Amino acid sequence: MLLPVIGRFEGRKGKIFYSLGAFGESLIFAIIATYLTYFYIEIVRLDAFLVGIGYMAAYGIWNSINDMIAGYLSDRTKSRWGRRIPYVLFFSPLIILLFILVWMPPLGVRPLSNQANLYIFGYFILVVFSFEFIYTLVDVGWNTLFPEMYSSLSERSEVAVYRQVFATMGVIVTLILAPQIITQFTENFGEFQGWMFFGLTIGFMGGFPFLLSLFGSREKGECTSKGSLPLKETFVVTFKNKSFITAAFLILTTSWIWSVLEAMTPFIVKHFLGGDIGDITIVGAPMIIFPVLFYPVWRKACVRFGSRITLAISTILMASGLLLLTLWADSITEAVFLTSFFGAVNGGVQLSRELLIPEVIDEDVLKTGFRREGIYYGARTFVDRFALALTGISTAFIFGLSGYVAGEVQSSMVVLNMRLGMALVILIALATFIVAVKYYPLGRREEKKI
Repeated sequence: MLLPVIGRFEGRKGKIFYSLGAFGESLIFAIIATYLTYFYIEIVRLDAFLVGIGYMAAYGIWNSINDMIAGYLSDRTKSRWGRRIPYVLFFSPLIILLFILVWMPPLGVRPLSNQANLYIFGYFILVVFSFEFIYTLVDVGWNTLFPEMYSSLSERSEVAVYRQVFATMGVIVTLILAPQIITQFTENFGEFQGWMFFGLTIGFMGGFPFLLSLFGSREKGECTSKGSLPLKETFVVTFKNKSFITAAFLILTTSWIWSVLEAMTPFIVKHFLGGDIGDITIVGAPMIIFPVLFYPVWRKACVRFGSRITLAISTILMASGLLLLTLWADSITEAVFLTSFFGAVNGGVQLSRELLIPEVIDEDVLKTGFRREGIYYGARTFVDRFALALTGISTAFIFGLSGYVAGEVQSSMVVLNMRLGMALVILIALATFIVAVKYYPLGRREEKKI
């Protein structure tokens, strides 16, 4: 018999509770991306090269592999609670524990005197690898419930709105609340104790929403009883699926555009707009706020025109706004206007992207007879991670082309070349996106047939 908490709420209330998991997913990912490297380099004083190697191994290599492992395990799981829910139910507490341990290296109260300390480096590798795998098991389990529970485009687009709202809240906490928490804790308890309490606070804030999501989570018996394909056939069928491959490129190219913008924002503010670091908040706030305001509009577009057309229109508009920001804007005021436009149309990109993999899964059920949400979400994340590599290549190209020299005042020619280099990267990503969207075989008509 299922625990009383699971699937307790239905209708809109159930959808909102299920979507709470997006807050935990977004918060934990954003905190790790923003503060992990800083903590181990600046606070722990572990050698920056070792931290870089460990971070790359954990989030460049291990993360790509364990997403596929977690997806395959989820599809093959059989239990009294189903295939997905056990991972959320039993592993969410481990997320909290391991996240706390990430911020508790065995140092006492002093930073390292020997920055090449292999014992602390080993601790870093062990705890981050363990945390990342458990987090992935929970995240894949939670995500794969989405297409299984909600089969219509109308329901999926509604839940996608709730998910994106909670995800945005996680980013806001990371950028606005987390620095204040760190400051208060370190001032009151000392640096290392302060970071430990920070890890404790964020661990519960990030892990607990996954447990709350169970109030709105349930699995369909017909999905849990069919099993899955053998391992080799699973990967062959997945990566030969035209719908998945083109959807993966659509997701990858939009992530590439977002990642390049994130990496270049400090340089845009300082060198294109003549601002300082504090102005990043002014320029960046509309990109967080305006998607939420325009989610209802884009949801109607998704229902009426389907994910393919909505994604195509919103991505082209988003890239156009970003090109204007890159090539034309030279003041904070102009930038705020363009980032507001970027945020408004980016809401459409965020929502319609959420609908691609569920469509691919529905089509795959007709081809294979199995529901394989786990492997598809794992494979999606595996492909999406390459956006980080593309961003690294892109920034190297932009700075190499421009003749940028760190720590110096950049000439007008260097700034112009930076603008042109960034614009070229955006155009290449957009061209790749347009090719992929042309060949993506699913849309409004096909979704109705499925």
